[in-house]
Order: sequence, then C-alpha cells, then structure tokens
Amino acid sequence: MSRVAFVDVIGGAAGDMLLAALIDAGAPEAEVLAAVERVVPGRFVVRTEEVRRAGLRARFLRVEPDSSFASDGARSRSIEDLIASVERVDLVAAVRDAAVAVLRRLGEAEARAHGVAGESGALHELGDDDTLLDVVGVAAAMHALGVERLLVSSVPLAVGGVVAGAEGHAGLPLPAPATVELLRGFDLRIAPPDAGETVTPTAAAIFAALGSPSNGVPELRLTATGYGAGARDPEGYPNVVRVLIGEVADATATEGFRERPLVVLEANIDDLTPELAADAADALARAGALDVWITPVHMKKGRPGMILSALAEPSSEARLRRVFFETTTTFGVRSSLVRRAELERTVEAVDLPDGGRVRIKVGWLGGRVISATPEHDDVAAVARQAGLTVRQVYSEAVAAARSLLGTGAER
Repeated sequence: MSRVAFVDVIGGAAGDMLLAALIDAGAPEAEVLAAVERVVPGRFVVRTEEVRRAGLRARFLRVEPDSSFASDGARSRSIEDLIASVERVDLVAAVRDAAVAVLRRLGEAEARAHGVAGESGALHELGDDDTLLDVVGVAAAMHALGVERLLVSSVPLAVGGVVAGAEGHAGLPLPAPATVELLRGFDLRIAPPDAGETVTPTAAAIFAALGSPSNGVPELRLTATGYGAGARDPEGYPNVVRVLIGEVADATATEGFRERPLVVLEANIDDLTPELAADAADALARAGALDVWITPVHMKKGRPGMILSALAEPSSEARLRRVFFETTTTFGVRSSLVRRAELERTVEAVDLPDGGRVRIKVGWLGGRVISATPEHDDVAAVARQAGLTVRQVYSEAVAAARSLLGTGAER
C-alpha cells in the first residue's frame, strides 16, 4: 500500500491553497510552518483560518509580512538562489528534495517561457519568498502526512485577459506562460467566465514535479480530506481545491518500482541519410531527451525508411518537437503520453584489482538489488590506462560489484 493525495481542482489551485488543503487534511500546522520558517526566517506571519467559499467550508492560509523584519529590498532572485535557500538549511531530506524538484521544474518553465538561460533567470510570474513559503510548505505537509505522490484531476484554465507580473515585470497573458509549460501532459478544462488566474505557476510546478494526471478519483481507501480556499469568493462556484488522501494498492506500490508520465515523440522518415539521422538523434539527446532510438521500417512506394523516436519529460515536448523539424526532413511529428515504470537507482564505486575505479549503477526492487551494471565510460577509461581490453575490465568490474553488493543484497 502507498499513500497518495488526489487533488480535485474544483475552482483553481495556487501554492497557498494546496498548503491550506493539506493542513486541513491533518498535516500539523506548527510542524509545517516551522519548516517554512527555517527557509524564510522572519519574513511572514502565517496562520490558517476557516472560511467559506460559495457556502463551502475551507481553510485559508493568511500570510502577512512581518513588520519586524528589515527587508534588504532585494527582489527577483533567480531559481538558483531559491534552491540555495532551501539547500543551506536543516530540512528533512525528503522535504528538501521535493522542494528543490519543484523549484527546478519552475525554473525550467520560466526559462522556456521567457527565453532566459537555464535556471539563472529571475522569476517573472511570482514573488520569491512567497514561492519558497508555498513550495517548502507543501513539501513539508506531504511528508508529515506520509503522502508519496499527488494524483491531479483535470485543471480549469481561463484563457484571455492579463495577470499582473512580479515586481518589475509587465503583465502577462492568461494562462501565465510558465503555467502552460508546466501543465503539459495534464488534462485541462475551460474555467468559468471571468475566473481570472485559476492556476498559478507555483501550483502547476508542484503538480509537474510531485504529481501525475488522474482520470477521475483512483481506487483508494480514504483516510482524510481537506479543502484549501483561494482569496476570492466568486459567485457560482467554490474557489477551493480539495485533497482526498488514502491508501492505494497498485503495481507500483506492491512491486517496489515507481511510475512517471513521459511523452514519446516520433517521425517516419524515408529521405534522410544515415549521417544526418545520427546528427538528429544526437541533437535530440542534447536537447533533453531521456532516450533516442531509430527503427528501420518499410514505407510506402517500397521505400526503406526509419522511425526516429525520442522519450522525454512532458515539459520538454515543445523543445524536442522543434529539434525534429530543424534537424530532419519530416513534415510531421506525432506524440503520445506514456507511463514508465522505473527501478530505484543508486550509484556505487568499486576499486579494481588492476587499479582504477569504476562506478556501478545499482537497481533496487522492493529493497533488494536485482541488477548492477558498470558504467561503460569508466570501464573504457580504466582499460586504456591499464593497457587491458574493455572486456577484461568489464569482467573485473562485474565481479567487484558482486563482491561489494552480493547477489540479492538487501537494505
């Protein structure tokens, strides 16, 4: 059994709404806010209070600047700065890793949406300390509740209009560009008229990094529910997000591996030379594809051809599609959402009898080692230095790995 939270995006979702919903579901408020205080000390006075939205009871996160805090006036820090703020304080490893994962996804989306390099650009669509509060708070609340992942309902998006940008930046179209980037692979629906911004970039980054789309409520043993309220109280619908927390018994929980949504992009090509096909595959890999492969096929008019395929994170789809068009002769690229089951992976290093050190990729299933594979680049480097064949060094590395880990080693 594993514990999940189904996120029912009723009226919309923001980082503070998700945090309020998790606290409403039972996450200890003092413990969660203590984690936030370590990352943004003295910045805010934070409390939750019960409110009503369209007649529905929910919890609202009230955040006010602490008047005793002397601000240095610095704004628009980069994602790298925010990640450093998380990594330099004492947080539970799971909370730190989850928060950093969300911030990295947010930085990648901002970079693509606004044309800045990597994670170094400043945030256009949200405030710095507010972002840290929401992200660290949600990570800490999930950890306190034992929630391993989020399953996200369809997401309402309002199209048209402008939302205010962060300090020093112009207004941005709705939905915000970073939000659109982050919601690739998630199911969308039309928001009510004049709803304004229904999903913030922070909430979308939390979904992208810690969750996956869900076509309806999954089969689960319900243990807790919580409602988080937004600041507005529009007529006609409750501006809340609901979390349903429970235990699920699925293949990933019982068999010891994890799943994540990915996208496969493919193009059928019959007029590209092998040299250019290899260059295209290399360009896809450099652009962020997790895997690239070429399959020979028999095409129309009796022509031998190929299928060029790339496996990637949904957030990389647009960038990789452009690479297909720029580096091949194709006139069309198709894509499909898939799920990949993955072993837990660690990396160990072993010393070889003939000298040299080789890294070993170790695959774990249900707490037991089921595979141990030497890194080929390390093996080749040691072989060159020692004047041995790659096959000899590979055999030594496999033997050393077995000696270090043992067949079926447990932890």
